[in-house]
Amino acid sequence: MTGFKLEKRLREESPELHRRVTDSMVVLQQMLDSFLTWFPDFTDHSILHSLDVIDFCNQILGDKVEKLTIPECYALIMSCYLHDIGMGVTTQHFREFTKLLDLESYKKEHPDATDASIVRALHHEYSGIFIMKYAELFDIPSEELLFAIVQISRGHRKTDLYDPKEYPDIPTADGVIRTAFLAAVLRLADEIDVAVDRNPELLFDTSKLTQQVDIDAFGIHESIKTVEVLEDTIVLRVRPKEPRFIPLVENLAKKIQDTLDYCRDVAEKRAGIIITQKKVEIKPA
Repeated sequence: MTGFKLEKRLREESPELHRRVTDSMVVLQQMLDSFLTWFPDFTDHSILHSLDVIDFCNQILGDKVEKLTIPECYALIMSCYLHDIGMGVTTQHFREFTKLLDLESYKKEHPDATDASIVRALHHEYSGIFIMKYAELFDIPSEELLFAIVQISRGHRKTDLYDPKEYPDIPTADGVIRTAFLAAVLRLADEIDVAVDRNPELLFDTSKLTQQVDIDAFGIHESIKTVEVLEDTIVLRVRPKEPRFIPLVENLAKKIQDTLDYCRDVAEKRAGIIITQKKVEIKPA
């Protein structure tokens, strides 16, 4: 762990915003754990994952944490906690929120989609709607911060971070919030949370998995012992569970490289900030 520089800076420079974060965590943990209702055999999306994502954000940012504005620190931390909240929507919320989404094209491409598969594919959108609905519960203090947290949380997957309307720089009394840059950092941090501790034994009994896709997903995580964020490289330390997992890990490394390339480009073009990591490498554990 990196010592959670983002949270330390927020605590030291804005105790009020830091209090809002810690207070919201009282309700967050149970809400995040509810993803198991939909996906008992899916990779971890609990608060443990959120904490890992915050840690990876710290590692990606490095000394640039000190260059963020306080609203940016708050928005990024809250987005790390809330980005997967849509994975655990109740059935009632699913029906309510789905009415707000245009699913016509998705259903045309996926005519056999189940409710669970829709949540899985579009959970970033459900997260955004959930955050807007329960902004008071999460003690988000302003419309500017709410909009930023919604967009950054949604931006952890699929959304167009180059779009200045979707991802503007938001001026506030305490400094700008560069939503595109923060979403790029979150997207990359989320993408590299792939090591074995992503699926802790206290949450999952992998011996009960039956579907091949789930067996493969857990096997990939078990094969990746650690993820190291170095100055210019992201290193996957791998000891394959079985030889057949070698090409699966290689495919995942390529996917992470694509995300890294995209996020680096967004950070530079939208915010003039360089994400120093350039390549993804696989090395023996």
